[in-house]
Amino acid sequence: MLLVLGLAACTKSALPVEPSTSATTPSMPSPPAVITPGQYRWSSGGLVVTLTLKTSVGKMVVNNDTHSALAAPGIYVLDAATGKRIDGEVVGAAPVGVGDVGVFRVKFPTGVNDKDSGMVILLFGTDNYGAFAPA
Repeated sequence: MLLVLGLAACTKSALPVEPSTSATTPSMPSPPAVITPGQYRWSSGGLVVTLTLKTSVGKMVVNNDTHSALAAPGIYVLDAATGKRIDGEVVGAAPVGVGDVGVFRVKFPTGVNDKDSGMVILLFGTDNYGAFAPA
């Protein structure tokens, strides 16, 4: 107990403590993110997939620079208002080999459009690769 009190007494200094005056750079606001309706991108580990929707139809481009072939792509939307799953069709869906690029036409029911589609989800075979990001 005496040691603790002794340490507390030793830490009180008669010398004035000056506040830190480190230089700070004023923060500049970031420019607003530009999101183009109907433009989506998914990217990870050498796989880049872009999706362009115009109304309820569009184009998906799959660039497979991974070390594995991919099953045929699929797609669906989680409706922004209801959360309901709405399946899309990847016309002529086919596997995409290592180093290959697949270009596919995509169709959704007329209720899905490029302005308020909700969350767009990417599939390869039965594997869910997650949501596209707006581009």
